[in-house]
Amino acid sequence: MHQKSQSNSICQCNKYLRKISHGIIWSLETGFYHVGHFVGTFPVLTIALSFLVCGIASIGMVKFKETDITEKLWVPSYSRIQEEKKWMTENFPPDTRYAKVIAVENNILSPRSLNAMMDLYEKAISFHDNEYSYHHMCLRVARHCKVSSILEIWSYNKSAIAHLTYNDVIRDINQVKTSPLYHNKLDATTMLGQIQFDSRGQIMAAGAASMLFVLNDKEKMRPSALKWESEVIELVQKGHAHLQETYIYATRSFDDEGYGAVNDDINLLSVGICIVLIFVIVTLGRFNLIEHKLLLSLAGLLSVGMSIGFAYGLATTFDVIYGPVHALMPFLLLGIGVDDMFVIVEAWKNLTPEELKLPLPEQVAMTMKHAGVSVTVTSVTDIVAFAIGASTVIPGLSAFCIDAALGILALFILQSTFFVACLTLDQKRIAARRDAILCCLAYKSFEPNKCSQKNFLALAFENYIGPFLMKTPSKIIVMLVTVSLLGVNIYGFYHLKQDFDLTMYIPSNSYAHKFSKAQDKYFPNRGVDVNVYCGDIHYGSSQKILNNMLHRISTDPGVENGTVISWFPAFTTWIRSLNDSSLAMYNHYPYDEHEFDSLAITFIENTPVGHAFKRFVKFDKTTHPPVLKAMYFSLRHTSQPNSQAEIDAMEDLREITDNSGLPKGMCFPYCPQYLTYETNKVLQVELYRNLALAGACVFFVTLVLIANVLTSLIVFTCVIFTLVDVAGTMYFWGVTIDTASSILLTLCVGLAVDYSAHIGHTFMTVSGAKNERPVMALKEIGPAVFNGGFSTFLAFVLLANSNSYGFSLFFRVFFTVVLFGLFHGLVYLPVVLSWLGPEPYHTSSVHMSPRRQIEMDKASNGHVEGSKLLDQDTVKGEEEYSPQEESSPV
Repeated sequence: MHQKSQSNSICQCNKYLRKISHGIIWSLETGFYHVGHFVGTFPVLTIALSFLVCGIASIGMVKFKETDITEKLWVPSYSRIQEEKKWMTENFPPDTRYAKVIAVENNILSPRSLNAMMDLYEKAISFHDNEYSYHHMCLRVARHCKVSSILEIWSYNKSAIAHLTYNDVIRDINQVKTSPLYHNKLDATTMLGQIQFDSRGQIMAAGAASMLFVLNDKEKMRPSALKWESEVIELVQKGHAHLQETYIYATRSFDDEGYGAVNDDINLLSVGICIVLIFVIVTLGRFNLIEHKLLLSLAGLLSVGMSIGFAYGLATTFDVIYGPVHALMPFLLLGIGVDDMFVIVEAWKNLTPEELKLPLPEQVAMTMKHAGVSVTVTSVTDIVAFAIGASTVIPGLSAFCIDAALGILALFILQSTFFVACLTLDQKRIAARRDAILCCLAYKSFEPNKCSQKNFLALAFENYIGPFLMKTPSKIIVMLVTVSLLGVNIYGFYHLKQDFDLTMYIPSNSYAHKFSKAQDKYFPNRGVDVNVYCGDIHYGSSQKILNNMLHRISTDPGVENGTVISWFPAFTTWIRSLNDSSLAMYNHYPYDEHEFDSLAITFIENTPVGHAFKRFVKFDKTTHPPVLKAMYFSLRHTSQPNSQAEIDAMEDLREITDNSGLPKGMCFPYCPQYLTYETNKVLQVELYRNLALAGACVFFVTLVLIANVLTSLIVFTCVIFTLVDVAGTMYFWGVTIDTASSILLTLCVGLAVDYSAHIGHTFMTVSGAKNERPVMALKEIGPAVFNGGFSTFLAFVLLANSNSYGFSLFFRVFFTVVLFGLFHGLVYLPVVLSWLGPEPYHTSSVHMSPRRQIEMDKASNGHVEGSKLLDQDTVKGEEEYSPQEESSPV
């Protein structure tokens, strides 16, 4: 009794699920039938309304403005660094440019090498254009232009350097600890690479030396500064006869080399889009004077452009930021849009002879009835996935997801209306036998060539690919390949590391990339420069706390030895030199705030040593005496092996400043690289979160729209397997998780759905034997899926050998998502459906395989009993389905 009750419950559950499934599919098909009928009846009105709506939405573009500010794009709004950068910019605005040179020789400390460096120095500072010379633009410290190198030991005195012997060099290098020019601490080991020491720890030789030029970055001087950088870059690239190698990197280098390569590859992308257009023209129509679809292909691409304008305009209206990553969206919409075009046109080609006899609006209605649900499944899935992705804490990625969701929504509506209206007009032209380009030219007698009437890809799927896949050995091989790919790529996905290296985005054949490699080779322990800022505190009474904090930072493992530069030690030494008896009782240090501030400004303004630290302090000079309001000291991190180690080094430094004894937030470390570190802190978690949410959305939406649990689960495995395979292959390609790869992986969800959902839905619309239905699905929708995927590949194929890491990454990700997506959609999915696929929908859209149709024809003539032809489930489904539900919108 218990088993019988349980069996009845399961049957009852299946009954309700079938009713829900039938209701959803019937509603969607009916809705698209009416949309198609309206568009087929009023195509010109539909086109006009499409232009009107998109035009109104695009008005928002008048407010369009691209954002390239890192913290607005990639740093979570709640991050502490947002306020820290704002404070730093207000109190110590960045106003310098730089050019850094690395000189390499067997022993860079030889007199000949030092003279060669001096020669480069003199040529670099001899710049003069019509407005400014180098000496006008350079940053001055203690009244001297700031250039950091071992040559400052001899005050850049050409005569003194020319008369140096090797012993003189070794002596001075080891003995001079204070810069004679800038009066700050001087540590030669921070300027030398591949140093050789003797048994006493004395410097004896080095393989490389650095030279850092610092300029003021004032708006009026910037053109001249850029010109100076260009000339110095050219000078260093020529090299020197007495130096083995010379390398350079300047403020302008990344813009010149990184973005320069990007601009070159954008031209390749433009060519790629032209290739896609040619491919669409060739495959969308038939190859004769009347039936090729040049103008319809252009209309399809125009709908992509209109959807971009709609999305950008609407997003800009509501102040959604636009960042560099948004440049990817046209290619996402191109891939989805072309896929939808092929699906709709393929549905038109698959109209039955009886449907082709109907009036044109009815033909359009039937086309949309067949294609609409399939397009809806992929489009709505993408929209929901990107809408959920917009909840990420990374602003740039959130904005991109918002724009992508809006763009796909607009594209879905435009392909279902504007493109279908253009298809209707195109069919009217064909019916009137007018030329496909010169529409005014009509052919009185035209007979299309037989070759153009064949759909070779559909024939290949029906007669070769489909039957081959349905053989048992083929199925076993397909499953073995799928499991093998999945296993290998799960390993790769698991070992995919989070890391970001800006050098990767610089072309490998550029001077900037060579400099980066030289930096890693000769200065492997050199990390990023950091400043520790302190705000409005009582500096006099807090000197003990500040000195303790300074000591802890100096001994921190993440800080390079000898790189901490602070004005406190020099200030203390100067106070002691005053021999002020009134200060002696306080250990020669003023605790009174007014006295401290008075002595501090005297030290900074009136002493050569203090003047070197003028940039390190900020006084409020509206009071008397001026009050010290803010200050900073500098340091350099040790080189870190990966992003996580960089984050740890940053957090260790923050822990020291936050727990120094001062009010929290009054002292903090900051450098521009910390903005990237903040992104990296959340990037991997956000990526996995977004992929998980997108995956859940894919399953839920496909479940609702395909309206079958088992088919939705099988389609879902295709999407998951594709994502895992793409991510795993990225690992084997040496790609790491950074902002670019994270965004591209998110895009993969949208593309991967397209390659499997169409097959899954079409499978549910055909009836027949288990091995016949997958072949029918491949015949009907396989060409559209393949052409959509292949067109996406063509858009990026020219980037295969790109020098730009970013575009090379685009190619790798899009190539793999197309490859694995098509494999799972056109190979793996039909095999699994042939084994596990459920019964088809019980609606009027279901049509039979040719074999089943023949059997039905025989049955109608009395050759076979009808009861042997119909599946029991089908009969039950028809009994359960009400006549009202079964009625066709036709």
